[in-house]
Amino acid sequence: MESSTDNRRIGIIGTGAIAEAVVTGLCSKADPPRGIVLSPRNKRRAARLAERFPNVQIASNNQAVIAESHIVFLAVRPQVVEDVLANLSFREDLLVVSLIAGCPITRLKTLVQPATTIVRMIPLPAIARREGPILMSPPMQEIAAIFKDMGTLIQLEQEDQLETLCAVTGLMAPYFGLLDKCVSWLTTNGINPSQAIEFVGALFAVLGSTPIRFTDQDFRQLAREHATPQGFNEQALRELAKAGWYRDVSDVLYLLRRRLCGEADFEDGIRR
Repeated sequence: MESSTDNRRIGIIGTGAIAEAVVTGLCSKADPPRGIVLSPRNKRRAARLAERFPNVQIASNNQAVIAESHIVFLAVRPQVVEDVLANLSFREDLLVVSLIAGCPITRLKTLVQPATTIVRMIPLPAIARREGPILMSPPMQEIAAIFKDMGTLIQLEQEDQLETLCAVTGLMAPYFGLLDKCVSWLTTNGINPSQAIEFVGALFAVLGSTPIRFTDQDFRQLAREHATPQGFNEQALRELAKAGWYRDVSDVLYLLRRRLCGEADFEDGIRR
């Protein structure tokens, strides 16, 4: 494993699941960062990363993370942004990358001043395997270079597009809920549980890879091609549409975008 020719140290304030995924992905590259400084907030997770990767160190506190870094990633929950950052001193030359969903740059500006270079990024847990989409706004070559080969980097000129795209990431748990429902139905109807899991996993894995292999086709076209006339897929597509399944998905996405924009909270439901 070669070290990066970039001598800048990366600091991470917050050591939750996404921070761990980002560190794991970065340190698994052929050219990992020379140094990553972690917040001590989650001691067990930070210790696990430092033990696994020789270029990872744990700072004594969040201010030490800033002092020892050239680029600082903010990976705290949006509910505690002010509490965590208010008493920290930032530098003008610091590059700040926020991984905080639903937290606009305008909210961060006063908290990280005199630093003025702020980028928002939305990675997913799959970044640990250097897979999946990574959203970033505004575009910045320095950060794009760090995340080269870390997944599919999508750079957006308009910050509000992050919220629209990020809403779709709220369908990860429902996706696995769908798979679980398929497995549950199969086992209820006499299929061995391990075989049901193996079958459903293999089926949806190959379906998930189809858009990557056929990039010239949109999803509506793929749906048509998988719906043989008067076949099972056409019937399922028709009945789910009649039941309002796809409408409900759209309604949930609107709800999640409203929440990301600060116009709704966890207790809100779908508007009819």
